[in-house]
Amino acid sequence: MPFNPQAQGMGIGPVGVGDPNVVFKRKFRWTFEVQSRGECPFRVPPYFCKLAARPNIAFEDTEINFLNDKTWIPGKASWESITVTYQDVAGNLSGDGSGGNLELYNWLTNVFDFTSPTRKFMNSKYSEYAGIVTLTLWDGCGAPLEIWKIQDAWPQAINFGDLDYSSSDTVDIELTLRYSQVYFQHRCPNYTIPLCCTTCS
Repeated sequence: MPFNPQAQGMGIGPVGVGDPNVVFKRKFRWTFEVQSRGECPFRVPPYFCKLAARPNIAFEDTEINFLNDKTWIPGKASWESITVTYQDVAGNLSGDGSGGNLELYNWLTNVFDFTSPTRKFMNSKYSEYAGIVTLTLWDGCGAPLEIWKIQDAWPQAINFGDLDYSSSDTVDIELTLRYSQVYFQHRCPNYTIPLCCTTCS
């Protein structure tokens, strides 16, 4: 049904933006959690994640030339890296085995051990250094609106942040995450997005 502004009024009416069943996704209702793939266990809890982003995808374009014209078709897709910022905290979480941000450091040293002046090992297998990220957007009542499962995520860059005597801000750790696969779940409403893909016949 085409949009007709005269049928529902020119303002925010009961249909569309003003529909009582519409839930706006908010930038401050989300959690970002990282878990290991099993061989080197770690769990980075969501409590101190300060900034994050949903995954970004880019498509290569393939140029097609014929006579006097050019056209383009989509090529390979690639997931672009995202930036995540953690507040750096000291101490353990009461009643939680994750130990505050200790698990974050466990994850980082699984990629590259910067705590040893001589050894500086690097793990070789995905199962040893890559994590599975669960990014969830929530509504105001605590129900999930959408879930992103980001597979094989590892820190491509680590920025331990600057220090400033004149600032009262927290000390932060900024990570640039590289990953290879993403699974998306639409939870409100809970449905599978239909695929329109026709084979050559």
